[in-house]
Amino acid sequence: MCTKRGVGVDSAGISHDLSTAFHRAPAIDPPVRLSAMRQLLPTPQDEVDPLDLYLRDERHRRDDRPWVMANMVASADGAISIDGVSGGLGGEGDALVFRAIRASCDWIVAAAGTVRAERYRLPTPNATAPSRVAAGRAAAPRLAVVTESVELPSDLPLLAERHDDTPKALIITGANPPSTAVERIGDRAEWCHLVTERPTPPDIIDALNQRGADVVLLEGGPNFNGQMVDAGLVDELCLSISPHLVGGSSTRIVAGSTTAIPADLTLERVLEHDGALFVRYTRR
Repeated sequence: MCTKRGVGVDSAGISHDLSTAFHRAPAIDPPVRLSAMRQLLPTPQDEVDPLDLYLRDERHRRDDRPWVMANMVASADGAISIDGVSGGLGGEGDALVFRAIRASCDWIVAAAGTVRAERYRLPTPNATAPSRVAAGRAAAPRLAVVTESVELPSDLPLLAERHDDTPKALIITGANPPSTAVERIGDRAEWCHLVTERPTPPDIIDALNQRGADVVLLEGGPNFNGQMVDAGLVDELCLSISPHLVGGSSTRIVAGSTTAIPADLTLERVLEHDGALFVRYTRR
């Protein structure tokens, strides 16, 4: 059992779906070659492999805690969803970069609102497994869901579709979540109960640190991101910029933040594919 103290992190923010996958275009006669991923910065290259790049990036533990990445997608005008989900902002390039980012972490963590909206599935080994194992990681990352209310429907794929050989999702919650919700989920998940009612960002990261995490990947939502930013716990931002003008009232990738001092970032890399940009920043 975890023994930490906290503030609420349940959010309705939207992030990438765990089920996102790279789907090749249908075969056409004559075959059409899919456009290459280009690197624009730091050194221009006409064709690069995102998996190779992200796996080689240095990510060192900070102050005896894991390195924390955040991965979000946004349109050119800053929207993070279309009709409530992020899938419409993605594409072939986004799927490739998303897979590479996932391959670079030990744990994925998201707030319950994002998990519900995007219908998260449990991560399972895929084509990146050999590269992960070679880097000293498990064949697939683990998933953690942060929630005070434990409002997780029983038909969520991460609960309903788990196989015996797939590690359970870790639910990080407070000391006294609703007993009916806990009983409904039962042993279909692993539980981390913190000392107080609401988890705080430091306690969430500490819980994953206790479970051997060296690199943690945040997938939102925006309010959860805002709390992590306020706590000074975002070391790296991986931002996919979709070539769309969406309009509407979609929120930003970070919302609800109360910090008065901006976090300065260093631009490490820019990739491009079919007009979409994939930017990697690290915190100074």
